[in-house]
Amino acid sequence: MLVGIFVGLVLGVLCAAGVVWYIFKTPPPFSNKGQPSPSTAQQAGTTVAPLALPGKPGDPVPQNGDKPRFDFYKILPGNAEAIPDPKPTEVVKDKGEKENMLKESVYLQTGSFQNVDDADNQKTKLALMGVEASVQQVMLQDRVWYRVRLGPFRKMDEVNNMRSDLAKQGIEASLVRKD
Repeated sequence: MLVGIFVGLVLGVLCAAGVVWYIFKTPPPFSNKGQPSPSTAQQAGTTVAPLALPGKPGDPVPQNGDKPRFDFYKILPGNAEAIPDPKPTEVVKDKGEKENMLKESVYLQTGSFQNVDDADNQKTKLALMGVEASVQQVMLQDRVWYRVRLGPFRKMDEVNNMRSDLAKQGIEASLVRKD
């Protein structure tokens, strides 16, 4: 019985050593995929150009056509630009629309965070839903808070529709005035 255990142990160690040798003998995957190795190219008398992607880091993504492929790149962190509030419309043609108009613009706040990354994650989540949000930095009692807000809204119907869309995605939104 002891001889059988010893033979099994030796065979197990030899099998493990064989697997390790086989793994290290093969080239690593994805290392030079699609490119000949420099030694092979030198033997053939050709030069190998390194693989280069178009543009530089930070360059805008080239567009195919007039419409950008993805709109949410414009509203993600790093591209924050001051966008003035739209001017309220002064002419209301339909009486039903006039009754639905709010006296002042309102916003929907989807979160208030102490960490800017949490606020940016919320903004990104909203961008993936097709909703443009803004992050506002405010000081409250010697602490910095980052508010994620949608708007401004001038019609209560728009507010209610947006709140229902957000609720379907599990996002709670509070109605706030501009501070």
